[in-house]
Amino acid sequence: MTLRSGGVLELAADAYSEEDNHLLFNILVDAEADEQAQMVVDWRISNQPRRVGMVVAKVPVAEVADLYTAPSWFDDGSSVRTTM
Repeated sequence: MTLRSGGVLELAADAYSEEDNHLLFNILVDAEADEQAQMVVDWRISNQPRRVGMVVAKVPVAEVADLYTAPSWFDDGSSVRTTM
């Protein structure tokens, strides 16, 4: 992603979402309950309590000028470019 300051931030994440004017970047992890208590869990898979989405970065939307994502495993192979 390109920040409004001109800086470039490269992240490796499994997914991202927008919440409360922030972009939340997540990785999918398997973690025991005590490990989950020590991380920011964004989502859970209901029938697999150890499998959760852990937040690895939180960036204010207002700071993002452009976002480019890699192709998804679940789409037609195209990547996504957005202008924030």
